[in-house]
Amino acid sequence: MMGIIMLKYILPIALIAAVLVSCGGQKKPQGTVLAKVNDQVLTLEDVLYQLPPVYRDQFRGKDLQDAVDNWINTQLLYQQAVKAGADKDPEVQAVIRFRTTDAVARHYFEKRLADTMIVTPNDVDSAFEAQRESFKLDKDRLRASHILVGSKEEAEGIYNRLKKGDDFSRLASEYSLDRQTSASGGDLGYFTADLIDPAFAAAALKLKIGEFSVPVKTPYGYHIIMLTDHQTAGASVDSVEVKSKITEDLVMTRQNQYLNDLLASLKKEAKIEKFSPPEAGFPAMPDSE
Repeated sequence: MMGIIMLKYILPIALIAAVLVSCGGQKKPQGTVLAKVNDQVLTLEDVLYQLPPVYRDQFRGKDLQDAVDNWINTQLLYQQAVKAGADKDPEVQAVIRFRTTDAVARHYFEKRLADTMIVTPNDVDSAFEAQRESFKLDKDRLRASHILVGSKEEAEGIYNRLKKGDDFSRLASEYSLDRQTSASGGDLGYFTADLIDPAFAAAALKLKIGEFSVPVKTPYGYHIIMLTDHQTAGASVDSVEVKSKITEDLVMTRQNQYLNDLLASLKKEAKIEKFSPPEAGFPAMPDSE
């Protein structure tokens, strides 16, 4: 889905600064000034308004500085382009019209959603009960944590420390080369054996919950694996996990239904005309200067 229907924000916070290249400018700043380029001003509020509310409190440090630097670079180019008359180019004007329309429509729709879209715990519980039988595992699945290191010697040293009672999560945080999981004690989440390295899967399947393996070699290095859960085929999926998914589905379904109902109502009140494009092909587009 595109346009204002695309309501789920998928940009990681680290990437937002890279795409936040222009927040506009104003001669009379309304807020905390972050930068100026000639008579144009960037405020903190300008930056934060470009972000989904859920990210605003997290946007600081290097991310914020990158956004400011990107804005300065864009302003320098923008001001030079305006001097050259590029803002009057038909291609630029078309882009501005479309983006302005999209931004205003998106803002209006999302504000209406915030005021009307509520999914209650009772809604989620009802949907869960109605679909309970469908939330059965078709395969065994495991949940495990691991500590990944580069050499057999290092893996054996960590393994010996674990046997003496050292904490697995702490060692994963300190030594694991898998930085995506080390902060959470090496937790890999749930997986099925067919979706992971065969040697890793074979070792994990031999463990009882709470046990850890001897060092296991894979193409990635040497792993020490601790099994934290084993769910068999036919078992019900954890209700917390399922209810989180149900909540997302209910929100998206209601958003789409609300949008469809709103558009249907607006279409009844509007005069809409559609015209067929020329059959002989599209007209030649003027070159941009």
